[in-house]
Amino acid sequence: MGVQQPQYQSLYRASIKEAAMQGAALMQATLVRALREWPDTAARMDDVIERGVLLEALAVLKERQQALTDAFPQALLAEFAHAIAGERSAALNFDALSLLGDEQVQENADLVRAARALEEAVQPRLAELEAALAAAQLTPRGAAQRHPLRPEVYVRAVYRLARQSPLSSSVRRRWLRHLPPLMAPDLLQSYAVVAKRIAPAETALVPAEVAQEARDRATQLTIRELQKLLAGEPGEGAGEALIVFDESDFQHTVPAALEMVQDMRKVDQLMLQLRQRQAAMPGREQDSLVAFRDALRQEARKPAQALAVEVVQLMMDNLAADERLLPQVREVVRDLEPPLLRLALVDPRFFSDREHPARQLLEQLTQRSLAWTSAEDPAFQTFMGALQEATEALLDTRASGPETFEIALAALEEAWDEAQPRGRRNRERAVRALLRAEQRNLLAGELARKVLERPDAAGAPPEALAFLTGPWSQVMAQARLVDGSGSEDPGGYGWVVQTVLWSVQPALTARVAGHQQTLRNRIHEGLASIDHLPADTQRWQNLLAALRDLAMSVATGTALRAAGPEPAPERVDTWLAPLEMHESGFVPDAGVQLASTAAEPDALPPQELAVGAYVDLLSDGWERWQLTWASPHGLLFMFTHASGATRSMTRRKLHHTLQQGALRLVSSHPVVDGALDAVAHAAWRNSGTA
Repeated sequence: MGVQQPQYQSLYRASIKEAAMQGAALMQATLVRALREWPDTAARMDDVIERGVLLEALAVLKERQQALTDAFPQALLAEFAHAIAGERSAALNFDALSLLGDEQVQENADLVRAARALEEAVQPRLAELEAALAAAQLTPRGAAQRHPLRPEVYVRAVYRLARQSPLSSSVRRRWLRHLPPLMAPDLLQSYAVVAKRIAPAETALVPAEVAQEARDRATQLTIRELQKLLAGEPGEGAGEALIVFDESDFQHTVPAALEMVQDMRKVDQLMLQLRQRQAAMPGREQDSLVAFRDALRQEARKPAQALAVEVVQLMMDNLAADERLLPQVREVVRDLEPPLLRLALVDPRFFSDREHPARQLLEQLTQRSLAWTSAEDPAFQTFMGALQEATEALLDTRASGPETFEIALAALEEAWDEAQPRGRRNRERAVRALLRAEQRNLLAGELARKVLERPDAAGAPPEALAFLTGPWSQVMAQARLVDGSGSEDPGGYGWVVQTVLWSVQPALTARVAGHQQTLRNRIHEGLASIDHLPADTQRWQNLLAALRDLAMSVATGTALRAAGPEPAPERVDTWLAPLEMHESGFVPDAGVQLASTAAEPDALPPQELAVGAYVDLLSDGWERWQLTWASPHGLLFMFTHASGATRSMTRRKLHHTLQQGALRLVSSHPVVDGALDAVAHAAWRNSGTA
């Protein structure tokens, strides 16, 4: 599979950490350039008001120069962490557009323009860096440009600083407009160093965003127009769910003439013509689709309808270009464009309502398809069979509202669930086991703390305390969980705590003399109640016996035997019984040693790895898994394979897997959300807001 990611992961992490550490020097150099260049920039401005505001921003910048230099590394570190976590930017989030006020629109437009200016200034070195990252398999497939070192992240760090400073909005916006491009010289050098570190031999240079930029240039959408579209509501008295768009405040975004139509039957005729043309000209589906798009634009009643059609077209272009989707899925996406375009003419709720049946259908089919990396998998063929049947039904229908999508979605979900009954049962059984384990471990932790707080525990050997706060606290917790009487010490296992503590301390061992056999029997009984491994039980028994002998010999002054006891079993923070491990596919923490990750972007924080995310896990080779469950208290995480198999691990193990480069994020958010966010990104680029 090309170069193995773990080979370069440590270098990559070190480079990100170093970039954050160099933030102070980067900001200092940027501010020096600003103080030197902004007076000339202001002098060249014809607009007196704009000149005055820039000079005011310069004065504030000079006053806060040291504070900005000191604060930038932390701001940069925070933005790196968000980028590594795969978080979606609120500014470029399609669903958030309707919530933005005028001031936010202005600032976000400035942010996008500043990011674009900085990106253009560093493009040659940025392209080399992204090619090196892709070749070293350090970025998700098809998303080489979504790395934490991208220019946009640096601009967001500037924005973070500006928002945290006591500034007027006008000064804040001038900082955001004029500071980021001045980072280019230092960022060029930084990119060159990182690319050289991680680049494998003979790395091919491939421009990362050429296709995306071409799609962006193909539209004249603006943020104002998208906000209007998201605010669209059904018109009163509109027949067949037809939406009465308000065409005021909309500009014509499509050059073709917008003509009134007699009724929606013309759209149905266009659909029929499209299917006939595709059948008559195999291999010319794209040509037919282009013709359909053009004809449909001319059928739009209002400019707003033409805008809706254009947004769907851009969204589908982005989905069809998403390399994370297998080719067969991308073909289905293209097949679904005509019915979605038809829907866009009559129902703009598709854009504003995440629960809209058409949006849910598109989201479900794209997200579920990420479970497979090969079309040869029989389960994928079953998945595709149901999907193609639903697509055919949507193409054949003459209805233009959301009802047909709702029916298709229900049929698909039923077919997919029926195809994986074993997987569903496995997940349910695994979740029950993990919930039980977390509940017991949390209670065991409380009981362990109480053991350590006992006065007679202060002088006990650490090995004895490891037993009492480890497996024995699990025994006491299990007894409480299964007991219905409300007893404080069901099973009487608290007696073992006191007896062990006294038996291993020379000053106290005489108090429990003659209880050794009873103690051994109670320990054996208790550990058996949690299905503790017999071999580990015997090792604990031997260790405790040796500690008792040592305490007794010290108390009586007799000689010790030369041979030492067996070592104790390895202590684990979160313990699962063998059956729980089997039912959940548990990966033990054995051998896990973690470097400090506090305030460092060394690994994707597990709390940011949201349920539903797809990842590739490295075992004998890379395999695709989905994070399908996280325990309520964040102790345990469960991944599910397309085959229905489950794999679970502790938070500690997950951190370790991330640090070792044995887990790479494929998708942390719905694919459809990403496609719509790309539409918003294009609109931000086109927005000429001053």
